[in-house]
Amino acid sequence: MKSEKYVILCLLAFMGMVMTGCQSNEPQLRKMTIDLEVRQKDWTFDKQENRYFCQFDVPELTGTIYNYGEVSLNREYNTRTPNAYQVALPETTYMSEQLTDSVGNPVDEYAYYQQHVDYIYGIGFVEVDLTISDFLYGGYQPEDMLFRLQMTY
Repeated sequence: MKSEKYVILCLLAFMGMVMTGCQSNEPQLRKMTIDLEVRQKDWTFDKQENRYFCQFDVPELTGTIYNYGEVSLNREYNTRTPNAYQVALPETTYMSEQLTDSVGNPVDEYAYYQQHVDYIYGIGFVEVDLTISDFLYGGYQPEDMLFRLQMTY
C-alpha cells in the first residue's frame, strides 16, 4: 500500500511538471502594417523650413508601441503591380532635370539634385517629410506616394 502511494505521488508530480512545461512564458510578438497613401494634392509646403510634408493620424500607434515597440516606414514603388518593391526610409534619390533656354527650348545641360524623404512619428501620428537638396521648388509638387508603416510590439 505504501508503494502504491509513492507511485501515485510520483505520477502526480510528473504530470504537474509536464503540464507546467507546456505553458509558454514567452511574450507574444505582434506585427501590424498600415498603408499611408499621399496624393499629390495632399503635400503641404512649409516655407519656413523649405520642405514638403504630410501628416497622418494613426490611432493604432499607441503609447505602448511608441515606448516598447519598433516602428519603421517604407516607400513602395510600382504599387499594385507584380514589380512592386519597397525602400526603407530615410531615402535619398539622385535626380536630374534638363535645363531650358530663355524661350523654353531644352538645352544640352542638366541640373542635378537630391530628393530626400524621411519621417517622424509620435503617439497617434506619422509625418512624412520631403526636401530637395538645392531648395529650388519653383513649380515643383511631389508625386503620389504610398508608404507602408510597420509596427512590431
